Amino acid sequence: MALVERLQSVKNETPVTDITQNLPTLQFESALDGSEKDHLPLRIRSHAISVSACAQATFFTSILNKARQKKNELKSPVKKSSRFLQDLQQRDSLKVGIIGCGRLGSQLADCLLTYGGIPAHDLAVSTRRPETLENLKNRDVDCYHDNKELASSSHVIFICVLPSQFPVIAEEIKSEIRAEAFVYSLMSSYSIKKLCQLLKTTNILRPEISWDSNTVPPAWEYSVSVSQALENKQTVLRTCPFYENHEDCVVLTKEKLMESMVFCLINFCSEAMLTRKETLTIVNSTLFEDCQDELRESDFIKKLDPKSWTFPKYDLVKIADLSTPVIGRLMKQRLLRNYLQKKYCFLFENYLQLKAYGQIS
Repeated sequence: MALVERLQSVKNETPVTDITQNLPTLQFESALDGSEKDHLPLRIRSHAISVSACAQATFFTSILNKARQKKNELKSPVKKSSRFLQDLQQRDSLKVGIIGCGRLGSQLADCLLTYGGIPAHDLAVSTRRPETLENLKNRDVDCYHDNKELASSSHVIFICVLPSQFPVIAEEIKSEIRAEAFVYSLMSSYSIKKLCQLLKTTNILRPEISWDSNTVPPAWEYSVSVSQALENKQTVLRTCPFYENHEDCVVLTKEKLMESMVFCLINFCSEAMLTRKETLTIVNSTLFEDCQDELRESDFIKKLDPKSWTFPKYDLVKIADLSTPVIGRLMKQRLLRNYLQKKYCFLFENYLQLKAYGQIS
């Protein structure tokens, strides 16, 4: 009963983010004329894009980090008496780097620290003005201006820079990216093929976000920060690529993003030289734990090579353009989609539960 009351109190909290909320004449919209107000949906969509991008990127780091821990448990089993200590400190934790820490990069960093379970010492930021990031520095995040160092030391590299800055950055980091590292681009103006051409790697993810500009977007709270927006369960649902109520979404993300994440887990296991059986065990336990259905070898390989005991390393750039059996299964099997959606939402709900228990402030 006490937990229910705590959860209800957290749900009912109203973050103080806009002091003009009940003062219409002081709000942003009051200074706009009729033609300018026609562009207000752009503000709503811009905020929704940021929330969706940060939520999806946070989910990706979470499942990749979980897969890393499961790989370690598989290769180096821990006695039950030692499991508690293992849980307190992860082995071989995921190193995450963000290149560019303007508005989007700083919001992503906040989400990774708040929801993604990424400790501050495993997160690094490279930006032209690290002296402006006092908030992240106070949380013990490593902030500096060295793109090469960040690329060479990160398992996941988020690109959050202006498109005009990217060619120079790509030239700096292309030879520093690890073979097992993933590049996650939040730049909409560069296609995944162009990113591959500039970065010389195929381990690239790029969400494709779209909307219907001819329709008025549904209600969306855009006056709160991205991190605060994700405290709302319905908002989280609306950012999930497998959410089926499209009319309720301000922006839509193609389901292929989830498929790419699955292949990222496969590539991670292949790079670690895990057998196909071990790989499927890790992928299914990470994404479909306790599900009555799961992904199989036939979803990834049409004809098994008896000489090969691992999955091949997949080209994520080609996967983005192909209709694979994996996306076919995910789209046809509602049970698998529902489990992925449940896993996605739980990441953010878990934060509220810990907050309700008083385990986090």
